[in-house]
Amino acid sequence: MLTVRVRLVLVAVLSLITPSAAMAANAVAGTTYHGQTITAPPGTSVSDWNILLVPRNMGFQEIYSEDDNALLRFEVSASPLNNVAWSVWARFKYRNSSGPGTWYVGSVDFLLVRKALSVAGTLTHGENLAVPSGTSMADWNIIVSPASAGIEEPGLEFDNALLRFSASYTIVDNFTWQLQAPYKFRHTNQGLSFVGAGQVSYLLVSRNASFTGFASNGQTFATQGNTAVSDWSVLVLPASVGYEEVGSEGDNALLLFDSNVQVLDSYRWQAFGAYKYRYHNGGGVWYGETLSYIAVRN
Repeated sequence: MLTVRVRLVLVAVLSLITPSAAMAANAVAGTTYHGQTITAPPGTSVSDWNILLVPRNMGFQEIYSEDDNALLRFEVSASPLNNVAWSVWARFKYRNSSGPGTWYVGSVDFLLVRKALSVAGTLTHGENLAVPSGTSMADWNIIVSPASAGIEEPGLEFDNALLRFSASYTIVDNFTWQLQAPYKFRHTNQGLSFVGAGQVSYLLVSRNASFTGFASNGQTFATQGNTAVSDWSVLVLPASVGYEEVGSEGDNALLLFDSNVQVLDSYRWQAFGAYKYRYHNGGGVWYGETLSYIAVRN
């Protein structure tokens, strides 16, 4: 009888010090690459989480030899590999010189948020997103991220280029957003650019557990309430990348874009985001991106 009682006490003590699925964090952020996997926190499964992937670094710089390079397309997504992990798709197509494009491994930042606090998915430019039944826009923070932009045109890519892309949303009515993911792309060096419909990933998170905002390259943003950066999982997203030079885009190209977030001190983060763009078959020049961010309470 004494042995049984000791075992029961030991089980009770272990249950207090061993994290359970219910005690896992509300959000988890990280960085990974094309072809890698993201694993759900211990004690949970992919069915417990919504996941948002954000392009972090796509393209190349080739200093002193960028006059005929171009980024052509990028793709970012995640799909369940099994019940405890996602498979990461994060690649870009790029051409060096006036030749065909080649696919390369890209990097992404990711954010996992408990499904009890969030809604996520992917839509095409111009599609509408309705608030979940029984809720209103006042209940949610929304963040959108570019999931794909540009095109692949095997055999005809020697002077194609992605010029510009963005991810945003507009309010249609009190219960509906319209998601925007246009990109500008040119065929040939004759400046025959057009606006295409890209894809955008979205994440809705309860306002009680998150906050969002916009930042420029190098700008800082702070925690809310009496909290520290360690209390939050944070993601920075490229909202607008590239340039438009209407009537003179026959030899322009986007080369590279990169964004990330760093802890500045106990209460502030610093957002970074820049892209490299070339004009008139010349060398690339760096510009700061327009960025958005989301912070979710751990």
